[in-house]
Amino acid sequence: MKTSIIWNLSHTRAFPLELWKHPKIKIQVNNISLSEIGKIELSANDINILFLQVSLSEWKTIQTKIKKEFELHPFLSVILVHSEDGGAQIQKDFDQNSRFLVLENPIRTQELRLILDRSIQAEFYKAAALEIGNSCLQNVGFFEGVFTLAHREYEDSKRENDALKSILQYEEQVKKSQAGINLALEKVTDLKNQEMIELHGRVKASEQLDVLRERELKQALELQKATEEVLNYSRIEEMNLDKILKAQDRLFQYTEQEIRDLVEENKALKAKLGM
Repeated sequence: MKTSIIWNLSHTRAFPLELWKHPKIKIQVNNISLSEIGKIELSANDINILFLQVSLSEWKTIQTKIKKEFELHPFLSVILVHSEDGGAQIQKDFDQNSRFLVLENPIRTQELRLILDRSIQAEFYKAAALEIGNSCLQNVGFFEGVFTLAHREYEDSKRENDALKSILQYEEQVKKSQAGINLALEKVTDLKNQEMIELHGRVKASEQLDVLRERELKQALELQKATEEVLNYSRIEEMNLDKILKAQDRLFQYTEQEIRDLVEENKALKAKLGM
């Protein structure tokens, strides 16, 4: 089983992800102090990924050594850098180098996991393609041996020429296959870089969507509260109006009784006066 080593370079900072299982690749994390960069040994048999967690001041201290040791290292797949205070400055140092990727702060573990998965998977397929190509090239020697044997056993020049022609055709096919493999590897690298760019875009879009949803929720809550206040006010208005109507009814009843009393008094007065 092939091994993928994630070299976690930091000053006592832990690797932010829990290790996960891959069906064909063993994944492990090697924690290295910034002062021990020179002890890192990369093997051609492993998939090597460098993950730096540094401040801007720490980066300025190790920048030259990192570029010298790893910028063109043939056994290194990608260099990921995370900095809480110097991401923009570090990004400027590597604008022209696709091997480096500066992560945004704060670090998003889901995004980091996807980037690592893509990088490991791409390197795995790249190694498999190279093994197939090398196997094809090794078979060329076998067919050359067949040609030598055919030359010794057959004196017929026609058969000898046919055998040579077949071998040359096979070699030509091998060269074409190797060229196709190299082209495929270039496309895999281009796709990996494009996927990383698209991944950044999707993460930002998701964050913006979350902000809009939160804003809509706040507006909905405010609207609900305002509606409840209006309903409460309407109920209070209705209760007050009912009280007013009842008071008016009592007032009307009281006024009507007074009128009756005055009529009776008037009649009594007229009787006394003999009217």
